[in-house]
Amino acid sequence: MRIPLASSGLREIDIQKAIEVLKSGNLTMGNYVKEFEAAMSEYLNVKNFIMVNSGSSANLVMLEALLRPTKSTPQLHPGDSVLVPAVAWPTTIWPIIQLGLNPIFVDIDPKTLALDLDLAQNLIDNSRINIRAIFPIHPLGLSISGSKLEEFVNKNDLILISDTCESLGSWDNLGHAGTQGIAGSFSFYFSHHITTMEGGGIATNNDDYADDLRSMRSHGWSRDRSDSAHWTKEKSTNDAKFLFVSTGFNIRPMEIQAAIGLSQVSEIDRFVNRRRLIARSIHTAIQGTDLSVIGSERLVNPELERSHSWMLVPILVNGTNAIERKGEIINKLNNLGVETRPVLTGNFLAQPAIQRITKNNMSPKEFVNATYIENCAFLVGAHHDLSDSQIEFLCTALKSSSS
Repeated sequence: MRIPLASSGLREIDIQKAIEVLKSGNLTMGNYVKEFEAAMSEYLNVKNFIMVNSGSSANLVMLEALLRPTKSTPQLHPGDSVLVPAVAWPTTIWPIIQLGLNPIFVDIDPKTLALDLDLAQNLIDNSRINIRAIFPIHPLGLSISGSKLEEFVNKNDLILISDTCESLGSWDNLGHAGTQGIAGSFSFYFSHHITTMEGGGIATNNDDYADDLRSMRSHGWSRDRSDSAHWTKEKSTNDAKFLFVSTGFNIRPMEIQAAIGLSQVSEIDRFVNRRRLIARSIHTAIQGTDLSVIGSERLVNPELERSHSWMLVPILVNGTNAIERKGEIINKLNNLGVETRPVLTGNFLAQPAIQRITKNNMSPKEFVNATYIENCAFLVGAHHDLSDSQIEFLCTALKSSSS
């Protein structure tokens, strides 16, 4: 039996919605996008949700709007430094570099896979680097404590933006992951909690910032802003539909993406509950083996359950020969048809691209926990489309492969 890491996530109703859009001829950003944005705003309990063509683009435009706002003074400037986790996805890091900012890597907490705020505080206290922001990833469905993040940024006078692309459906006592601070990015890639095939967006409670995001996703024009009339009045000699007020990209979503997403928004909690069931089943199955689920305490404590939505299930191999055992276990799982993958990119400092860009001035060996996770942990699928028989097979395969 094959146990994939992900599924397309498309149901017959979603495909029919896509066909309706294609037949309508209304293909680029339009009413479906507006409806999807409204639905996501309501679900996340935020004032604004701005849809873009991918979660990666969401990360890019979040930073651009901080560097070059239309009405306020910039909150970031080229050369400023931004704290990021050492276990990361590239599109959290590349926009920082591409826009002239400086990523400052912080090791992770191996129990959560998230940026370790204690290590970050120690770095700030013992460094003269001009750190102006923190860009944490809420990893693989896990919500970093909103209260701890707020305490950290307030203490250090930092800007908080969050990469929540992996953690839709994850909540804590302050609200949904990624809704604290100025903004949070989300992804609807096909393996994620809901899908628009590709697609992403930004949640923010700052209206001016939201307007800048609306401009910047569409070349910089004013037409989709809530204050478009203001700009037209200021520059009345231009056609209002072709008035450009900010820097920009072409990262607009398509109607077909939004139509599919709108079809799935009401299912977020059901999909997430199915993923939690899969993670809990795995946790129960591997008791007594040399494997454990990273984050399993959020499965057994009812107060923490909603703080993890399990995009994938991270498995840790324990014991003195864990690195060798990991290779053996992955080989067994692959032979059984169970797909596996590393935890994100592993220690991102060990990736050739970042080593070349930073001219080897950061040694991966300095990030002990990131290296430990790279060497001793792996991921298996937790997609809500897995059938009961596939879940049972996955649990049995993990248990037998660890013996």
